[in-house]
Amino acid sequence: MILNENEVKTCLEYGLKPFLNKYSIFIKESHLAIRDFIEMQAVVAYQEHVFDMSATFALSYQDGRLGFEKVTGKVEYLFLQLGLLSALKQMIHDEHLLFKDDACYYLCDLPIENLFIENKHLCIELKK
Repeated sequence: MILNENEVKTCLEYGLKPFLNKYSIFIKESHLAIRDFIEMQAVVAYQEHVFDMSATFALSYQDGRLGFEKVTGKVEYLFLQLGLLSALKQMIHDEHLLFKDDACYYLCDLPIENLFIENKHLCIELKK
């Protein structure tokens, strides 16, 4: 299966919204581009405050874990700039979400063999 930028954005928003909403984090607006990594900018609301968020990351899937790897990013509010993963660690406490160095992994059982980026598309190999 090959997904373009719009399809990846739709899938990420569909998958992340219920999880983020559980922690009162709401995606107000987002933009996504696929290059060597996935690049994302978003306007996010948390506890009635609006933040600008930017990130780059790679996606992976191994051993029942959806991985957001090589994450770089920041959350901006007024004059403050926080590291994205540091901010997420403080806001989200979930047994299915594991943080490790510059990555986070979500435990979920999906029929995926492999995820990779090729020609500005996200390619998904499904298990047979």
